[in-house]
Amino acid sequence: MQPSAIDPVASEQEDESTVTIEEIAQMVDDLFTAMLELDVNASPIEPPEVTDETLSATVQISGDRNAIIQVFASHDLATKIATAMFAIEANELSEEEILDALGEVVNVIGGNVKGIFDQECALSLPCVGPVPQPLPEDALTTAFELEGEPITVLFKDRT
Repeated sequence: MQPSAIDPVASEQEDESTVTIEEIAQMVDDLFTAMLELDVNASPIEPPEVTDETLSATVQISGDRNAIIQVFASHDLATKIATAMFAIEANELSEEEILDALGEVVNVIGGNVKGIFDQECALSLPCVGPVPQPLPEDALTTAFELEGEPITVLFKDRT
């Protein structure tokens, strides 16, 4: 859309892509159903409280658009994801592989979010570990049921 001579600022704002819960739900469904063949319900649920036991994986988008994407999961759920991703039994997984799997989840979702933006942007490498505090305020946060457990996705546009 070209900027309008009447209101160029409003026209430019309308041209910026946004990320919706429905788009995140589709990304989650595609990732876990098609790629990892895990049982996911892509209907959003209330996000659970994030605790000290929760694992976090984060990527950042920088450039013409700046955003953060975080995925939160229990260690047990991250282990289930790693088992599916690496096609090995849970007792054969290293802690590094479990964290790498959650990092790959946020990397795939972050890459899909970056693809929504029609601007020059770069995606950072994933950072996985304890939940960084405080969480971004006013973020789009939603959760889904994956293998009977909640997985939470947070999106915060910082542009």
